[in-house]
Amino acid sequence: MFWELGHLATHNLMRARARLAMTSGGVLVGTAAVVLLVAMTVGLQTAAEQGIGQSGALTEVMVGPSYEYNPNSDVEPPQLTPAMVERLWRIPGVSVVVPLVNFQSWGELLADDYSGGGQIMGVDARLLPYMGIEVAEGTLTLERGQVLVGSQIPINFYDPQATEYRPIQVDVLNTPLEMRTFSPRGEERRLDLSPVGILAPNPNYDYAIIMPVQQVISLNEWLNGERADPRDFKYDFALIRAESREQTTAISDAIKEMGFSAGGLGDFINQLNGFFTTMRLVLGGVGGVALLVAAFGVANTMTMAILERTREIGLMKAVGATDRDVLTVFLIEAALVGLVGGALGVLISYLAGEGINQGIANLAQQAAQSGQGSGPMFLPVDISQLQAGLVIIPTELALFGLGLATSVGIIAGLLPALRAARMTTVVALKTE
Repeated sequence: MFWELGHLATHNLMRARARLAMTSGGVLVGTAAVVLLVAMTVGLQTAAEQGIGQSGALTEVMVGPSYEYNPNSDVEPPQLTPAMVERLWRIPGVSVVVPLVNFQSWGELLADDYSGGGQIMGVDARLLPYMGIEVAEGTLTLERGQVLVGSQIPINFYDPQATEYRPIQVDVLNTPLEMRTFSPRGEERRLDLSPVGILAPNPNYDYAIIMPVQQVISLNEWLNGERADPRDFKYDFALIRAESREQTTAISDAIKEMGFSAGGLGDFINQLNGFFTTMRLVLGGVGGVALLVAAFGVANTMTMAILERTREIGLMKAVGATDRDVLTVFLIEAALVGLVGGALGVLISYLAGEGINQGIANLAQQAAQSGQGSGPMFLPVDISQLQAGLVIIPTELALFGLGLATSVGIIAGLLPALRAARMTTVVALKTE
């Protein structure tokens, strides 16, 4: 029965092709606007994520003491003890935990007549491969007496005898290097260092001097004048790597529930995704205005169709059609109007998106040929560098646009269809 009613609805629409084309045209414009605007936010979000860092950086969570601790509270803030590190290992989704110890003073570096410095950090050498660091020069190894230096350490030495500061670059891999530090008691300690690698640029370690963890613990014991008690020992920070990016948020939440602070690119990505979600809703709403206007057009078209076919409705009821049958016919007609407009709108979106992406690629090529440093910009993104283009239309977005257009047609035609279904047979037949 439904197929017969659908065939009748299609036949009715074909009787007024011009009206169908104009009404569907409004739905076409609204659907294309929604799909294109949302697709643009998808492209920008993809570009922003690509520009932030590699996938490995997005699985990192840095754990430290909570900054929301209330000193007037009777509850002691949690500490990164070895037992607590064991608990971090047991959080679902955690791949590795790298505890870190900072030297509790500043380490002055001496290279020939030049002086420099950095923050000394201790780590278990076996966990180096999991820290997400790479070396620009040398090797990624760490034994007692050996150190890894951040990318900014070699270029920030200076001559202490000079009258004005001027940064000096030192070849730390081939220059004898010594560290000097002072305790609160006024004691001086010097330590020969053997740099084996210079780290690639990394904002977390650019000014770091990485040593074996036991050596840093020994330096802190000398600094404080007492041996560290294994029962009270506390790490300063811990780097956690999740098994996948999708698990980063859940791990961060679990760490915060334990009373620690948790941060990293994963949290930043979540904030970025929130921004683009809001942007997607706003731009989708702008396109939705066009669909709202199209809905009034569909409602007007269906109302006019009912007025023109009142006697026809009476004849349908006279030969046995029920109110539900009449309602179904007109709802199918309204749905077909939305479906045709939505399908054409999605097709136009794909064609327009391809044209926009090709235009951006041509602009980037022209910029490269003219020797300009970058291509066109949109927000803080160089859109000429977008690998997939500015407009990305996922399959689910196209299906959403098609479903939205069809739903708009049905909703807009609902009241006129109810009006047609409620007509009495006698009154409909008497209408001229």
